[in-house]
Amino acid sequence: LYLAIAGTVLFVLFLPAYLSRVRDGGSGRFALGLLLGLALDTALHGAFGSYDVAWQAGLGALLLILLLVLVQWLSLVASLRTPGRDKASSSDGPFWPTLAVGPFLFLQLLIFQNIARLTALTGWMQPLVFGWVLLSQVAGLAMAAWILSQSRRGLWPITGLLGAGLIFAVAVSTPGVVAASLFLAGQIAIAVLLAVILAALDARAAQTGLARTTVAHGIGMILLGVLLFLFYGAFDIRLPFSNTTLPPVAAFIIGLCAFSAVLVLPAEPGPMPTLWQPAVLVLILLVLPLVGLMRWRMPEPVAGDGYPVRIMTYNLHNGFNTDGFLGMEALARVIESEQPDVVALQEVSRGWVIAGSLDMLTWLSQRLGMSYVSGPTAGPLWGNAILSRLPIREYQAHALPPRDLLIRRGFLWARIDVGGGEELDVIATHYHNPEPDSAIRVEQSRVILDFWGGADRTALLGDLNGRPGDPEIEMLRQAGLRDVLDLAGISPGYTNPSNQPRQRIDYIWITPDLAASDVLITSGTASDHLGVVATVGR
Repeated sequence: LYLAIAGTVLFVLFLPAYLSRVRDGGSGRFALGLLLGLALDTALHGAFGSYDVAWQAGLGALLLILLLVLVQWLSLVASLRTPGRDKASSSDGPFWPTLAVGPFLFLQLLIFQNIARLTALTGWMQPLVFGWVLLSQVAGLAMAAWILSQSRRGLWPITGLLGAGLIFAVAVSTPGVVAASLFLAGQIAIAVLLAVILAALDARAAQTGLARTTVAHGIGMILLGVLLFLFYGAFDIRLPFSNTTLPPVAAFIIGLCAFSAVLVLPAEPGPMPTLWQPAVLVLILLVLPLVGLMRWRMPEPVAGDGYPVRIMTYNLHNGFNTDGFLGMEALARVIESEQPDVVALQEVSRGWVIAGSLDMLTWLSQRLGMSYVSGPTAGPLWGNAILSRLPIREYQAHALPPRDLLIRRGFLWARIDVGGGEELDVIATHYHNPEPDSAIRVEQSRVILDFWGGADRTALLGDLNGRPGDPEIEMLRQAGLRDVLDLAGISPGYTNPSNQPRQRIDYIWITPDLAASDVLITSGTASDHLGVVATVGR
């Protein structure tokens, strides 16, 4: 943690210091270098299946990190050997447009480098999304390089259009091809706007010094922190606005800074040729998603032999263990050790920045060889999911009341073909959390019971955040559902927290026509919850 904090601080200090050295005729190159660096980061992130190398275990990951550090040091030494162009500070000249770097990085983290997010929105295979993200960065680099080498006459209306386009691209969250198209357009727009902002520093290099640039950059980094805090804090703190307004606000700041930067650009650019090399380098990196696509295997459902069926519920805690480590392999091993046919998952992140921008569902699907259906609740990137080795015939995702919860809740229903002409209906859910809010969970239980309607061959699984005896739990029992832990005589059946279990909030309920055997609670601290597993038969 301390090393991560130190690295972040040094990164924040490095950008303005380096920019101050190169801005006299080199800010445009700095912009292309920054865009290239982000594309290389995307390549690394995508090559590891959106599971960041910093969280990877093993010698290979360690050697890669050491190599990256070595390359960084060598680049820094080469830079220091080049005469700097530091300028004295002055009260003249526009320096504040550089604060756009913070909102720019916010949008990169949240959207334009987020492979997991686009995978969830499009439903495409992850290697295809990886390739699309890199291709969009190629387009952004190429367009930025071309703009920097062209006449600046009439650039302000183009900048205005790009700013408006960027706002629209990040404000609209739609699935499918439209999401991919908006992503491409937004990626090009944000790359060009950044290039314009940094190129404007060349026009006033003699008037804008390190101190003023650092102040503007510092404000931008504060904006980055504030935007990220507000976006994810909105899931815990009631704010007077929706967090979905923050990406358009960041885009507006970038557009405004770019528009003001255009006003000081000279009519003709300096002696800078069109630098295609960064775009070509990223184009070469497209071999990575191509290799990934060739190796990709979609999990194929296995025809069952009928009952019995092994089912499991597991709250994944966004992938983090009780020590705060993002350990997906440990979670996979917990599931794998029980050999379930169907798994109901809660707290599944598909691109949350605070959860490593990881697509947990795709990663687990590939690792375990199980197909999946997703039921996001708090936006399109977080919620419930079902993994299955057996064919999923149909599924539906539904919201749970009330709609004004900070973290919205829902449930996912799937009809599983267990073979032998028989089926199992699975309801996977995650109830509202705070302990005093039993009335809300009662309302949620009522909605699920109404949906169930007394149908046979049904299992309800999930983190219900209620304890035996609570009204929201007892109404399930009174409706005829049976708790498999009670059937197995497992008491007290604590499932949370995993390092010191003291409450029972994770359940598997089955209808009276089903029987349960081999019921158990998993062990370990891969998540802050323990899983519940049962074999159900007729």
